Amino acid sequence: MKTSPTSARTDKGVRGFDLDLHVTFARPLARESALAVLRAAEGFTVDLYAPHGQPDAPVPSARLTGPLRDPEAVRAALRAWLQGEARMVEVGLHGFLRSSTGQTDWMPWRRNVVLPRADVGRVAFEEGVKYVLE
Repeated sequence: MKTSPTSARTDKGVRGFDLDLHVTFARPLARESALAVLRAAEGFTVDLYAPHGQPDAPVPSARLTGPLRDPEAVRAALRAWLQGEARMVEVGLHGFLRSSTGQTDWMPWRRNVVLPRADVGRVAFEEGVKYVLE
């Protein structure tokens, strides 16, 4: 039996690690205010978590994702948020597998490290490690 080249071909996705940052605000913020606070971390995809079906409702938290280019700039943003509008921040280099069609599957975290909010300098951006600053 002869197989066609398309059925024998295996499309493979891309594996890697992206910064995954979840900010929980001290109090829900208006959409514009939340975006202004998050502007300290430029270059990331921002997802605001508002109640489903209520786009104008106050935003209790947000998620930022993307490649880690400047760890010190991210640490500076973390410090600013934790001294101001953030109650808690979860941050780390999260493993992913992105299919050839663009679907992203996130891998489980390998380890969690809980730190006091003042210890931003100890966030080492190790692959697969989630740091919780509260």
